[in-house]
Amino acid sequence: MGKKQNRKVFIASGVATILMLLAIYSISTYTGSARTDAGISVILIPKVIDEDNDFWGAITEGARLAAQEKNIDLAIMGTAAETDVNGQNRIIEEAIEKKPNAIVLAPSAYEETVPYARKIQEAGIKLVIIDSKLSENLGAAFVATDNVEGGRKMSEFVKDDIDENSVIGIVGHVKGTSTAAEREQGIREGLGKYESQIADVVFCDSSYSKAFQVTCDMIEEHPDMNIIFGMNEYSAVGAARAVKALGLEQQITMVGFDSSLEEVEMLEAGVFDAIVVQRPMNMGYLGVSMAYQISLSTEMPQDIDSGSVLITSDTIYTEENQKLLFPFRESN
Repeated sequence: MGKKQNRKVFIASGVATILMLLAIYSISTYTGSARTDAGISVILIPKVIDEDNDFWGAITEGARLAAQEKNIDLAIMGTAAETDVNGQNRIIEEAIEKKPNAIVLAPSAYEETVPYARKIQEAGIKLVIIDSKLSENLGAAFVATDNVEGGRKMSEFVKDDIDENSVIGIVGHVKGTSTAAEREQGIREGLGKYESQIADVVFCDSSYSKAFQVTCDMIEEHPDMNIIFGMNEYSAVGAARAVKALGLEQQITMVGFDSSLEEVEMLEAGVFDAIVVQRPMNMGYLGVSMAYQISLSTEMPQDIDSGSVLITSDTIYTEENQKLLFPFRESN
């Protein structure tokens, strides 16, 4: 594959203002509760509470929106790092002691979280799983992106440009999580016969700085690398920062996952060729809504796909994609 073709960067009226408002509004508060007279209490336990991560901030805001609409007593409890599995397990136990009607859990680990998720159900508390699967089928409902399909969208975007000389790298987030495994599976399925062109798969433990370093190391080891996939906000942004720092924007085609402010800006600037955007506000909203309905003994579907869309620099300013990228503009 040759260098990227030059692309026009469109400057849409009002976008800078939207980005500024989103930065200010996106993550205002994370902890505490808003008690009402509804009588239904829900605790949300995300993988991480990180004011620099737009994905988890949007999940939180979606959860808060559902709580406001349905008069739910919502509390949010979480650790400071996605990799703090033991910390999340302790928080689950603390949440159980509070005896809410339901817990909405984004499990940090595919295996290690299972006994603690089981404790929730054994305590008679309704359980809704969001974002990532567990190794056992626990919970009354599961709300998440179809991650295999999301990974497939990433690789299908670049498939027409791949040949036998292509060198592909994957920068994952947390090894062993269902989201990482399923997105990689989707990438491999989408590549088809070109799957063998994957030269390396590295992981960053959902750290921007580690993603930067492992990407630099991967490119040093494979100097002809010309396609990189970043599989969540941390890995995609860190990898893109590395590509930009190395001055390889025109040599390497980049596809990221998620839609932080920095990712959107780098898509506009041409560092990313495309990003797969989840609907985290939907995920948070649906997770808490399902918890509410299940607490009222209303039967709900077991699996709910919160959806994803692949966006390029050519489609970033469509009305539909603007709503997806900047959901807070409509929720205010």
